[in-house]
Amino acid sequence: MTKTTVMVLEDDIRASYTLESTINQHPQFTVVAVSESYAEAIMQFEAFKPDLVFVDITLPDGNGLAFIRELRSQNVTCSFIMTTAEREAATVEQAVQLGVMDYLVKPIRMSRVNQALDDYLNYRQTLATAATVDQSDIDQLFRKSTVAPVRNTPKGIDATTLANLKQILVTEQLQDFSAEDIGKKMNVSRVTARRYLEFLETEGMIKLVLNYKTGGRPQRLYQLLG
Repeated sequence: MTKTTVMVLEDDIRASYTLESTINQHPQFTVVAVSESYAEAIMQFEAFKPDLVFVDITLPDGNGLAFIRELRSQNVTCSFIMTTAEREAATVEQAVQLGVMDYLVKPIRMSRVNQALDDYLNYRQTLATAATVDQSDIDQLFRKSTVAPVRNTPKGIDATTLANLKQILVTEQLQDFSAEDIGKKMNVSRVTARRYLEFLETEGMIKLVLNYKTGGRPQRLYQLLG
């Protein structure tokens, strides 16, 4: 299966590493280029022609919105996702007008990146598998669908397991713990433990920190909030 190629334009090294590693963990995506500046990104884009670009707004030599605007003027066919700390309504409006697929506010959660990637895949699949689309398909593409199944927890998250994890965190007041640590405590795999931890991160119960004192790739650790 051919993977979707991705470029990351991000001048913050930590944010760039988090994005790159998260995207590469998705089975249907691969990062082909990472740029830290506007000028470098223009050259890398020309060289790699990625399908999807994650773009930061604030760059040392320019602006991410201007980068997208320049490529749009060349009628490129790739898609763009913003990754930024900018929350001003005017900035968001500019991004929407430029046709970005998603807008991720820093600090970016891994689960939110995966959601953006899955949304991109759904978007491409819907347009690729049908010559025409009906109103419900269009509504879903533009995120206007008001009909959705009601779930107490998202798909892949068992309510009982989640409750057990919360109890462990609160009772033991764990700090600087990894997915592997939680997996051992709950007798589940590291991948399963990470899925639950990412969900609790979106709920604001824990936060992700990167330990750079490992001598190699930074270790993903979590801390209990509040």
